[in-house]
Amino acid sequence: MFPAAPDAAGTLVFLQGTGNPDPVPAETIRWMLARDPALEGYAVLDVAWAAGAAPDISVVSALPPRYQPATAATPTELTSAERGLALAGLDLLNAPPLHRLPDTAAAELQTGTEENNVAAVNAAEENLLGSSLERLTLNLITDVAIRRRVPLTDAASDFSRSIIYYLRRGAEARTAVTHALRMANQDAPVVLFGHSLGGVAAVDLVSDPGWKAEGIRLDLLVTAGSQSPWLYLLGGLAHLAPGGPGTLPAPWLNFWDERDLLSFCSERVFAGRGDRIIDQEVQSGEPFPGSHSAYFANPDVYRAIGTELKLG
Repeated sequence: MFPAAPDAAGTLVFLQGTGNPDPVPAETIRWMLARDPALEGYAVLDVAWAAGAAPDISVVSALPPRYQPATAATPTELTSAERGLALAGLDLLNAPPLHRLPDTAAAELQTGTEENNVAAVNAAEENLLGSSLERLTLNLITDVAIRRRVPLTDAASDFSRSIIYYLRRGAEARTAVTHALRMANQDAPVVLFGHSLGGVAAVDLVSDPGWKAEGIRLDLLVTAGSQSPWLYLLGGLAHLAPGGPGTLPAPWLNFWDERDLLSFCSERVFAGRGDRIIDQEVQSGEPFPGSHSAYFANPDVYRAIGTELKLG
């Protein structure tokens, strides 16, 4: 299923995250490894661990009648005005709440001074105007989403396909990764690199109580933009849970970026679960969601990996 890694300085086994299979990240990793003096010569095995996921098909048939049938004229992108409207809506939703009338407002309007009455009336008008603008903006955003529901649903399907597969058939996915690790050159360092959901699969694999019995070499576990810490706290990992048993047998280097809203930190969450668990911040400067896939071309990632391998 996987080609044997040629003799090399080591092997990096790569697990892609969500979405359709994409050869670009693995190619980027190969390019970056070849330019890093500490990692030059490393082979890269790109594991299609979610190959059994649902095919890339349209889900239009499950949408309401107004979307039947899908046509080539169906808009696929938001206009600049619609994007601006969506951002304005988010700003409105995140704004501090407007001044609200106190519970005693009705009594004040009857018994208060003229000055207090004017202030209470102004506050009421401000509150009514703010509520009206909020409702208007949300209605406009909803209308835009309705018109763009086909591309929005297709995008959500692409993102969710591998997640659904892993939830239902995670054991099969981890078996595919195990086969790839066996193909790696066992006489040289082996790195397991998981991005996003691929990082969750990697943590689940090496925390399996039977992992050590496999006798497979693993020098460093690397995750980038991974949700493992978050899922651990929610009890969503396969073998590790708060208050339960289990350890991580290899050093773990976890990359996160403050601008990547899908990245989480591991050191505090998994304290005591392994001898060496390191959170490493990188700064892509990219807006989300581009920041979520910016790790592959960041030289700081490979410098940190090289340093950890020397320490090991």
